[in-house]
Parts: sequence; C-alpha cells; structure tokens
Amino acid sequence: MNGGVGFSPSKETAYIAVTCALLLGGQFVFSFVAGVEIVTLILVCFSSVFGARRGVILAASFSVSRCIVFGFTPAVLVLYLIYYPALAAIFGGLGHFQNSAFGKAAFAIVVNLLLISLMLACSLSYALNLIKVSRIYKVTADVLLWIIFSLCAVLLAAFDVLFISAKFFKRQNGALLKVVAFAAIAAVCTICFTLLDDVISPLFYGMNGVSALAYFYASFTAMLPQTVCAIVTVATLFLPVTKVLSRFSAKHSLYDKVRKPQ
Repeated sequence: MNGGVGFSPSKETAYIAVTCALLLGGQFVFSFVAGVEIVTLILVCFSSVFGARRGVILAASFSVSRCIVFGFTPAVLVLYLIYYPALAAIFGGLGHFQNSAFGKAAFAIVVNLLLISLMLACSLSYALNLIKVSRIYKVTADVLLWIIFSLCAVLLAAFDVLFISAKFFKRQNGALLKVVAFAAIAAVCTICFTLLDDVISPLFYGMNGVSALAYFYASFTAMLPQTVCAIVTVATLFLPVTKVLSRFSAKHSLYDKVRKPQ
C-alpha cells in the first residue's frame, strides 16, 4: 500500500469523486441505523492507499457535499471539516511513520497505550457509573462498555503477539499488525469525534452549563455503538478494501506511466 502512487489529475479527481459519492451513499443508508456508520472505514482505507493529501481532499469534499443530502447545519459542517480531514491526515501519514526501527517501536508503544487507556476508561465508567444516561439505556450502555473492553483486550493481545513474533522470530506480520493498530486508532478517533462535537455544538447553540452537560451524557448513546462499529469494521474489512483500492491505483498508475510521452 503506497500512499505515493501517481496518476493523472483526471483519474485522481475521478477517484476522489467516486469515493465521495460512496461516502455519501453509505452514510445515507446507515443513517437509519443508530450507531452504525461506514464513513470511517472508507476514509481510513482510501487515505492509507492514496495518501494523506488525497485523503484530506476527499474528507473536505465529503464534509461540504453532504450538506446537499442532509441539509446545512453550521455546527455539523465545522465538526466534519475539522475531524474528517484530520482523520485522513493521520491514517494517510501512518505508513511513513512506521518505516524506521524507531518508528515501529514508538508505534507499538502508542498502540498499547491507546488500547490500555480504552480498557481502563471502560472499566472505570462501568464501576463508577460515570455515564449518566436514562435507565432504559443504562443496560445497553453497560453491555457496550464491556464489548468495547473485550474487543480492546483481544486487539491488545493480538497486536503484542504479532509484534513480538515479527521482532524476534522474523515473521512477516506487517499487514495484520496494521489492521490491529488501525482498528485501535479508529476507535480512539471515533471517541474524539464525539468529544469534539460535545465542544462545538454547545458553543454554536449557546447552551448553558447544565444543557451542555446533558448533551455530553446524551452523546454516549451514539458514541458507544459507533466505537464498536469502528473497531469491528476496520478490523474485518480493512485488508480486503485496501487490497481492491491498491489494485486499482497500481493498475492506473502503471497505465499512466506507459502512456506518458518520453
């Protein structure tokens, strides 16, 4: 997967336009199911294959064009224009960070810290009853917290086993390591999306302290299932989706090089 693939501007525009349409269609279809979204998966895969620059352009295009489908809401537009280009930049640039030995070691430490932090957050939220939601949603929230905890524990064990086997036994686990790491980072980014919304929306709508706190607690009803969805979709679909995208990018990049006049 090479974020530095090169092809003609017309093909680059076509790829971004088609993927943007796919993002809009995917978000529209899954908007009817609370907590389920496909935008993170597609944007992560696209940025990983085509690089940070194209990923950021796609994220900005999607953030603006979605207003046509879902209507113009200033708070949402600002939220999307901040979050999704940042998400694309992160995943588009991760490949370069892993190239050196120092980068791989630092990356492993970061992934472990992220997963352990998520597990601790879930444990404390459950034990101390930190998420103040209605009794109707309380059981669901507790179940989702334990699902996130369990998924993070599995990712942590899988990542460390793969990293150690690659380090000491020279096994080629690069693709699987990337899947586990990206699923963990996607989960953290999904949480950051909600926290960012908890700041932007109250400011735009002029909420007082009590209303802003109520909005913060209510946002967990969307954040918890979205976090589960991010982990599951990235962990299971990242490799097949990026494999398809890589084939297309490699094919058209080679075609452009052959047609390019000497």
